[in-house]
Amino acid sequence: MLIMKRFYMAVSIVVVLLYMPSLSLATTSSTNFTDLSVLLAFKSEIKSDPSNVLGSKWTETKSFYNWVGVSCSRRRQRVTALSLRGMGLQGSISPYVGNLSFLVWLNLSNNSFHGHLIPEIGGLHRLKVLILDYNLLEGVIPANLYHCQTLQIISLAHNRLRGVLPKYWLSNLTSIQILYLGQKNFTGTIPPPLVNNSKLLCLGLEVNNLHGSISEEIGNLKNLEGLNFNRNNLNGAIPSSIFNISSLQELLLALNSLSGTLPPTFGLQLPNLGELYLDENQLSGSIPSYPSNCSQLKLLELSYNQFTIPVPAGLGHLEKLQNLYLEVNQLESLEILVISGNPFSSLLSDSVGNLWRSLQEIYVESCNIKGPIPKGIGALRNLDMLSLSDNNLSGTIPSTIKGMKSLRRLYLDGNQLEQSIPTDICLLANLGEMGLQNNNLSGPIPSCIGNLIHLQIMFLSSNQLSSSIRSSLWSLENPLFLNLSFNSLEGNLHANMRALKMLQSMDLSGNRISGKIPAILGDFQSLSVLNLSKNSFSGAIPEQLGDLITLDYLDLSHNNLSREIPVTPQTRGVR
Repeated sequence: MLIMKRFYMAVSIVVVLLYMPSLSLATTSSTNFTDLSVLLAFKSEIKSDPSNVLGSKWTETKSFYNWVGVSCSRRRQRVTALSLRGMGLQGSISPYVGNLSFLVWLNLSNNSFHGHLIPEIGGLHRLKVLILDYNLLEGVIPANLYHCQTLQIISLAHNRLRGVLPKYWLSNLTSIQILYLGQKNFTGTIPPPLVNNSKLLCLGLEVNNLHGSISEEIGNLKNLEGLNFNRNNLNGAIPSSIFNISSLQELLLALNSLSGTLPPTFGLQLPNLGELYLDENQLSGSIPSYPSNCSQLKLLELSYNQFTIPVPAGLGHLEKLQNLYLEVNQLESLEILVISGNPFSSLLSDSVGNLWRSLQEIYVESCNIKGPIPKGIGALRNLDMLSLSDNNLSGTIPSTIKGMKSLRRLYLDGNQLEQSIPTDICLLANLGEMGLQNNNLSGPIPSCIGNLIHLQIMFLSSNQLSSSIRSSLWSLENPLFLNLSFNSLEGNLHANMRALKMLQSMDLSGNRISGKIPAILGDFQSLSVLNLSKNSFSGAIPEQLGDLITLDYLDLSHNNLSREIPVTPQTRGVR
């Protein structure tokens, strides 16, 4: 939970700043021997110090208030902060730490301290910050911790602690702002005192064995900004009051057994919500219409529930949304998905084929989607239209695309797709429109393209396609628009070229095509645009081009042609 980490570090800094006058270095004339003996006892319990921090810096030849990780008060010269975070220390925590009676801040996180959490900590009545996460501590939380009534931050996550969360000490710790007890083996229910502490900013109890329901009183946490109950055994409905905590920025309730529906007003009172995880529960009903009010929402995870259609149109208005997950719900009747123009900056899930098998049209254009096209996309067998234009997709066009048997329109243009066009695309027997322009595709145009008898629009411009134009291309039944410009195509236009009487526009410019311009182009009766510029055509311009009565635009520039355009009534005035 990122916000949890941000907050306990931020509040730690605040604590230090508040106590800055009392954390300044003392003069060397009045060393406190009680605290010195505690620090030496602490050092004696350290069995491994890989960076030799304590060995070289914690010596009696130097005043202990100059030791690494130790801060002292100016007036009394007592230890007020002990911070040895992330130093790779191994050993146990000396019980003599409980004699540092002026200690305000204790941070030993990200080490390898083992053994029990010492009960002597309960005697540190001035303690405000206790951060011992990412260690190997075991056993239960000491009952007398409730004596530390000034505690504002407790982070004991990622240890081996266990037992029931104690209600009595939580009811005494009324100053707690951040409580992080995740990644342990705590059991029981969520203690009532937790949901009545209005000072709480962040609460993390994820990855435990907590059961029971979430109390409606959780709405009393009016200042809460981060809540993480992920991966427990919680059941019942999500209390509606939780969606009225306007300060919430992160809400994580995934991987539980929560049921019921989301309140219809969901989102109206959550203007600051940035991440919402409700996946892998038993939630049902429709997705409420108001998530668009969550203007800061970047991630919405609702997968593996039992939500039904309709998917609210308001999702398309979430300007900051980057990740949207709706896999494996009961959205069987959804036919059209349009989320174009949203800056998602995310990956397409490989389980996209399991989203909605009934989908007929997908429009995910200009969403900054990155990564490969998932192989699971082939499972969308009812899809008629797929448009992923103008994103940052990379990798290859997956061979599984052949599974989309109903596909008639395919637009993958404006991405960074590479390697060759797979021959599997020729198995899309119903394909009528194909836009693959503005990518990094290379290799030849598949000879099997001629098998796509319904293909009318083919845009392959601005790639790195090479080899000659295959003769099978001219066997297409009724193409309307053909653009192969700005590739590296070469060779001659095939002698067996067939007159495409329905073709309206053909652009072969910016290639390396050579030889003569075929006279049969004059039989392309519907042609209004013909661009053969920037190639290596040679010889005379065929007079038959003068028969193109529908021609509006003709460009033969930058070739090696030896004769002017034939002047006929049809070509007079044509550029």
